[in-house]
Amino acid sequence: ALREHVPELPDLESGQALSALQHVLAQRHIVAPYPHTVPRLLDRLIGHYIELQCIQPTFLYGHPAVMSPLAKCADRDQTIAARFELFINGKEFINAYEELNDPDLQRQRFRMQSLERDQGDEEVPPPDADFCNALESALPPTAGWGMGIDRLVALLAGLSHLRETISFPVMRPNLTK
Repeated sequence: ALREHVPELPDLESGQALSALQHVLAQRHIVAPYPHTVPRLLDRLIGHYIELQCIQPTFLYGHPAVMSPLAKCADRDQTIAARFELFINGKEFINAYEELNDPDLQRQRFRMQSLERDQGDEEVPPPDADFCNALESALPPTAGWGMGIDRLVALLAGLSHLRETISFPVMRPNLTK
C-alpha cells in the first residue's frame, strides 16, 4: 500500500495536460526540473509517489502511452502502453515493453517527441528515420526488456551506490605536461 494518496491525473490527451500536471505538482510542492513536458512531469510524479516505495520486487504497469514512444499501446486502452518495469529497493531493474512495429505510428510518435526536444528537453533523442524505414520492411510482433547489470551487481553484492559496481574507475585525461 502506498503511504501517500497518488493524485488523480488529468486527461493526458487534452491540450491542457501540461498545465494541469504543472498545477498538480505545484499544489503538492513537488519540484520538477525544466523543461516541463508531459512525460517528464509524469515521471516525476511516479518517482515521488511510487518508485521509492517499491522495496520488495514490484512490477509497475499501466504507464501512460505518452511516456513510452517505442511501445505499442495496450489492446484494451490506447492511452496505456504495453509496458512494465520491475523495481527493487526503490530502483528500476527492468524496463520491458511490446515493440511498436507500425512505421507510420512510430513516425508520428517521433514527431511528438520532437516537440519536446524543441522545448529544450535534451534527453529526447532526435527522430530516427532509419529505424522507421527499417520498420517498413516489417518487424514481426516483438517484445523485450533491458536490465542494468550495474544494478543487478549492486543488489547481489549488497551495495548501496552504483558507483561501487564500476569495474574500472572513470579515467580523466592527464592535462598537465
